[in-house]
Amino acid sequence: MIIPNVFFVILIAIFTGYLTFLTTKGGLTDNRFKGINKKLTKRGKAVLVVLVIILLLLAGQEFNNQRSIEKSALLLKNEMLSRDSVITESVRNGVDSNRKALFDDLSEAFAKEQMMLDTLNDKIEILRDSVKTTIVNHYSGDDPILMMDKTAILPNDSTKRTGGYKLSFKSVDAGSSGFDVVCYILTEDKNGYDLSKFNLFPKGLKIPKNSSWTTGYGTNDMPSPKTIHIYVKGTYQNADGTKKYKIDNVYEYSSIDNKTSLLLNKARERIIAIIKSVPDKNLILR
Repeated sequence: MIIPNVFFVILIAIFTGYLTFLTTKGGLTDNRFKGINKKLTKRGKAVLVVLVIILLLLAGQEFNNQRSIEKSALLLKNEMLSRDSVITESVRNGVDSNRKALFDDLSEAFAKEQMMLDTLNDKIEILRDSVKTTIVNHYSGDDPILMMDKTAILPNDSTKRTGGYKLSFKSVDAGSSGFDVVCYILTEDKNGYDLSKFNLFPKGLKIPKNSSWTTGYGTNDMPSPKTIHIYVKGTYQNADGTKKYKIDNVYEYSSIDNKTSLLLNKARERIIAIIKSVPDKNLILR
């Protein structure tokens, strides 16, 4: 407990006044006796007691002042920590709010394009066939977008045991032609991987606006693959051959839900790294 300093000031003033009174109204010692205890008169002993009390009051006042300073410093430190905590929490809330707002804006933008952003698996889920999406370059007007939608890879039969699959490429917004595209198909089952290199676009092929080119692919060595990855890389042109476009995408087909997704970031880099790790001489060319 901190005692108000005025308490000590009043007591010291009282005892100082009393000490002055004692020292001016009579003798403090009697020299007829020997020894300090016998020499001191009653007044002298009272003066001694008052001096001790004043000394104790001064010591108590100093101790009380130190406690008061320590308490003030502690209160100031706690106040600063509390203020810093409020500022830190405000900054964190602001960052979280901005992050949420950015994610909501991105999600809304993808939703308008009929796509869903899957941040857990680094995928963009294509929700309907007529979706428009930027593959490599920005586009406007009648530029064709060559893409694979969510139903681009489907088994020839419901049992998935024959190892045959249909592959479809769609030309969105405009017709496309002049395909110089290589497809690497990486199939995976419980035993490992199988990698093949394909040219799935015949010479002279033209895909009309919002139409699909469907071809086939067989996984005879893996009749029931867990996943199929297709790395599509190359160039294509618009219908009249006046513009050229790049495509460099990795798609993943899951046999669990029969859907095809566009891979992004680390998931995409992992598949490309696997494909590049296989020497060209070991590729199965079809």
